[in-house]
Amino acid sequence: MTILDTLRRWLGRGGRSSAPRNADRARSDQTPVEVIDLEGAFEAHQAGARFIDVREPGEWAQGHIAGAVHHPIDGLEAQPQISVARDTPVVTYCAAGIRAARGAAALAASGYSDVKALDAGYGDWQAAGYPVEHPDNETHA
Repeated sequence: MTILDTLRRWLGRGGRSSAPRNADRARSDQTPVEVIDLEGAFEAHQAGARFIDVREPGEWAQGHIAGAVHHPIDGLEAQPQISVARDTPVVTYCAAGIRAARGAAALAASGYSDVKALDAGYGDWQAAGYPVEHPDNETHA
């Protein structure tokens, strides 16, 4: 099963999660989000979308998409607010796509109107040669 298949199963046909959830994370207001592929995400990046990295701090420190902001998934699900206007295009990403879908759903349910989840991961973005930043703040294209 591919990451995309897993995302589709997790989001279900209507965009609602069909995966088992912890009781403290169960939400009846789960909001559907669009899943975007790597090429579409790069186009969104070029167009100025705000990228939200939902990975853990250690993952973030090893490198991230250029210009992204860091909001680990557990904190984002607990308090789904970021420092951008609610109509700003937002793309969430992680290492493989599952946490990105969760983060995008949390933001959409909180009123962000243009949220997409990257179906690939940071490693795929980096391997494609798209712009990344490393802890030394050096930007790589």
